[in-house]
Amino acid sequence: MPSIFTSLNTAYTGLSAHQTMVDTTGHNIANASTELYSRQVVQTSNTSLNNIGHFGTYGIGVNVDTIKRLHDEYVFSRYVTASGEKEYSQTKYDVLREVSAYLPDVQQKGIYNDLQEYFNAWKDFSEKSSDPAQRIVLAEKTQTLATTIRETRNRLYQLQLDINEEAADIIKKVNDLGQEIANINRQITMYEREDRLTPANDLRDERDRKELQLSKLIGGQAFKEALKVDGMFTDSVDFTEDYSYKIAHGYTLVDGVTFHPLAVDNSKNPEGFYNFLYTKQDWKHKDLTSDLREGKLGALLATGVADVSKSATATLGDIQRYINMLDTFAAGLIESTNNIYAQSAAPNIRGDFMENLDANEAVVSSGYPFREGSFDVVLYNSTGDEIARKTVTIDGKTTMNDILTQLNTNSDDNNDANANNDFDDYFEAVYNNKSRTFQINPKAALNIKEITIGIEDKGSNIAGALGLNRFFSGRDARDIDLALNYREDPTTIKAYKANVTGNHDVANAMIQLQYDNVTFREYDGTDHVFKLFEYYKNLAGQVANDTADAQANNELKTAVLTSAKEEHDAISGVSLDEELTNLIQFQAGYTANAKVVSTLDEIINTLLGLKQ
Repeated sequence: MPSIFTSLNTAYTGLSAHQTMVDTTGHNIANASTELYSRQVVQTSNTSLNNIGHFGTYGIGVNVDTIKRLHDEYVFSRYVTASGEKEYSQTKYDVLREVSAYLPDVQQKGIYNDLQEYFNAWKDFSEKSSDPAQRIVLAEKTQTLATTIRETRNRLYQLQLDINEEAADIIKKVNDLGQEIANINRQITMYEREDRLTPANDLRDERDRKELQLSKLIGGQAFKEALKVDGMFTDSVDFTEDYSYKIAHGYTLVDGVTFHPLAVDNSKNPEGFYNFLYTKQDWKHKDLTSDLREGKLGALLATGVADVSKSATATLGDIQRYINMLDTFAAGLIESTNNIYAQSAAPNIRGDFMENLDANEAVVSSGYPFREGSFDVVLYNSTGDEIARKTVTIDGKTTMNDILTQLNTNSDDNNDANANNDFDDYFEAVYNNKSRTFQINPKAALNIKEITIGIEDKGSNIAGALGLNRFFSGRDARDIDLALNYREDPTTIKAYKANVTGNHDVANAMIQLQYDNVTFREYDGTDHVFKLFEYYKNLAGQVANDTADAQANNELKTAVLTSAKEEHDAISGVSLDEELTNLIQFQAGYTANAKVVSTLDEIINTLLGLKQ
C-alpha cells in the first residue's frame, strides 16, 4: 500500500533527475564553443513498479541511468580523415607556392630572363669582338646567370632544410599527443564501469581532440573494437573497448595504455637530413621515412625529403626533383658551352682534377658525363690555318689510356705522307692515376709557340666531361660560375677558333647554341634532348603544374572537410536554441516536482495537526 513517504520519495527522484538535466544542459551551453565537444543528454527510466493487488501497479519515481554524449564514431572518423587530408593538401600547396616564387613563369624575371641576356651578350660580343667593354659585359651577364642559378638552387636547398627541421618538430608533437592519448585511455579504464553505466564523456571528447590533432600532423586512424554508435540507448557504450591508433599503413602508435614513440636520426646523413624511425616493442627501430605520407608531416616529406641515399631509385620529394632538374639544366648548359668554347685555340689544353676517374676505367660508365662518339683535335698555325687534325673515337669500352693511345700514336693525320706534321709531332696527351688531370702539352723539344690547339666535339662530350679550357666552371647548379681566369680578367675571353682578326666562329656558335639541341643527362642516367630554353621551360612548367594541381586538390579537400564537419556537428554539436528550450522544460519539471514536495509537506503538517 503506498504511503505518503513513498510519494515524497517519488517527488525527490523527480527533483534529482531534473536537477541533473539542468546541470547537463548548463554544461552543454557552457561548452557550445568548445572544439569537438559532444552534446550530452540525460537518459532516465521509471523505477520498478509496485504491485497493489487487484488495483494494479504504480510507479515510485524516476532513475537517472546515465549521461550520454551524442557521438557517431563512423561520422567522426570521416571528419578526422578529412582533416588529415586537408592538412596534407594545404601544406603541400603552401610549400609548392613558395617554390614557384623561386622558379617564376618563363616570361618574368629569373633564370629564363638571365639566359636571354646571356645569349644577347654573346651576340653583341660577336659583333664587336675587338671591344674590351663587350667582353666585360659578357662576363657580367654570365656571372649574373650563374649567380641566379646558384641562388635558386640554394633557396630550394634551404627550404628543404627548413622543412627537415619542421618535420622533426612535428615528431615531438606527435610523441606528446600519443603519450597523452595513452594516459587518457588509462583514465577512461579507471573511471568507466559497466555495472554503473558511467561513461567518461569529457575524457572521450578530450581523446577525440587529440586524435584530430594527430591526424592533422601525421594522419593515421584510431581503431576501437566493438565500439557502437553512441546514441540514445543505454547499451550503446562499449566498456570493453580495445583501442589502438595506427600510422603509416599499420604501425601502432598507441595500443591501449601503451605508447610506441617515434624518433629522428640524422647520423647517416652528413647534410643533417633526418630519417624518421618507429620504436618497436623490443625497442629496436624501423625506418618509416618512405611510409609517412599522411597529414602535415606526410606533405612535408612528399615535398621536402632530400636525396639522402643518392640512389636513382630513391623516393624523392618534389623539391629534390626540382633541384635535380635544375642541376641537369645547369650541367647541360655548362657542358654544351664548354664543348663549344674548347674549339678556341690555345697553346695547351688542361682539364679538371678527375678524382674518381681511373685511367683503366671505361669512361662512358665512369659516372662522368662522357658519351659514345668522337672528337677532333685541331692544330692551327700563327696565320689561323689548320695544319693538322686527329680524330679520337669513344665507345662503351674506351678508357683514358685508350684515348691517350689514339692521340699519341704516330700516324699520318693529314694523309699527306709527311710523318713530321701530325698531332704527335707537336703535342703530347697526358693522364695517369697519379695526376688525374688530362692535359695536352706542346713537346718541349720543338719550338712550336705559335702553334695552337682546339677541340671540336662530335658527340663525346669530352670537353664538358673533362672540363677542358673551360668557359663555365663547376659541374651543375651547385657551383656553376664563369671560369676564374675570366672573372679575374674578362678581356681575355675569346670569340675565335683560330686567333686571327675577324674570326668569330666560337662567338657565333655560342649564339647558335640557344637554337641547337642539347643532350641532358637526367638524374636516373638517361639522356634526353632539348633546347636550353625548352628544358628550363619544362622545369618551370613542372613546378607551375604541380602547384596548380596542389591548389585544386586543396580546394577539393577543403570542400570535403567542410561537408564532414557539418555532418559531425549536426550529430554532436550543441544548438543553443535547443538547449535553451530544454532548459525551460527541465526547469518546469523541477518546479512541478518541487510543488509536489511542497504539497506533501502541507499534507504531513495537516496530519500531524489532526493527531494533536
